[in-house]
Amino acid sequence: MRKLLIPIVLILMVVLYSSVYVIEEGTRGVVLRFNKIIGLSEPGLHFKMPLVDSIKTIDAKIQTTNSSNNNNEKRFFNVQKKELIVDYFVQWKIVDFNRYYETIAGGNDVNDLILARLNGRLRSEIGKLSNRDIINDSNADTKSRNSLMTSVKDALNGSLQDVEENLPIDKLVTDAKKDPENSKTSLRAFGVVVVDVRIKQINFPAEVSESIYANMRAERGVIAREKRYEGKKTAEEIRAEATFEKTKIISEAERQARSIRGEGDANAAKLYADAFGKDIEFFSFIRSLKAYEQSFTGNDVMVISPDSEFFKYMKLKSNK
Repeated sequence: MRKLLIPIVLILMVVLYSSVYVIEEGTRGVVLRFNKIIGLSEPGLHFKMPLVDSIKTIDAKIQTTNSSNNNNEKRFFNVQKKELIVDYFVQWKIVDFNRYYETIAGGNDVNDLILARLNGRLRSEIGKLSNRDIINDSNADTKSRNSLMTSVKDALNGSLQDVEENLPIDKLVTDAKKDPENSKTSLRAFGVVVVDVRIKQINFPAEVSESIYANMRAERGVIAREKRYEGKKTAEEIRAEATFEKTKIISEAERQARSIRGEGDANAAKLYADAFGKDIEFFSFIRSLKAYEQSFTGNDVMVISPDSEFFKYMKLKSNK
């Protein structure tokens, strides 16, 4: 009896060992029975039917796929048909482990599916951009790269109503790869969603970048000349207006000055007339003195008859 107990214990230990499995944190376990999914195991200790059930461990963390992992579909064309080299990465995670397992169980690479769909959407969005939009990162439709990436992410994920769970995975994969630019297949149909899309850099090929920048320099030169012409035109207008205002102000000032001088002369003449009108003889005497003072200066020679009216007051003085 003791001889049979030992084999029985060993068998039980083997059965128990094969019935227990551990799912580590950050992963999930897809439970298969005869290659059919019967459940999903969360992290922790679990039990299964030995020799019947099998466990496929799947990484549940956010995963990153770089465009450099796939050498295809890296070249795009903008609205001006200029070739671009785009380097980007996408972060994604699994939200439906059953659908995800069905996808990879059919021999499909989810990374390839994501890149194919992403390249198609990027080609559509980048096709709206001009050279200037790409260099300045400004476009009326996309606003910025962040907005462009958000638009691409939303298009890839779609909505929960877009998930066609009744369609076979193979048909969904074929549709997604056949026309990735116009495909409406949501990545949720494969059990994954895109968390983030980022463009690391957009470059022009070396053979076209110089011509593009030369064209941009020429355009900027035309704009600069137009601005300088507008500046000169505006300056001339300002100077002409200032000259006109200056002439107008000076003319008005001279007019006012002449008016004031005229009024002053009139007032002075009136004052003189009023003052000298009281004694006309005295006024004549003062006028003669001033005439004498202004006439007899320097070595000038003046020939005047002694009987002239000019010497009237001199005669009176000599007579006295």
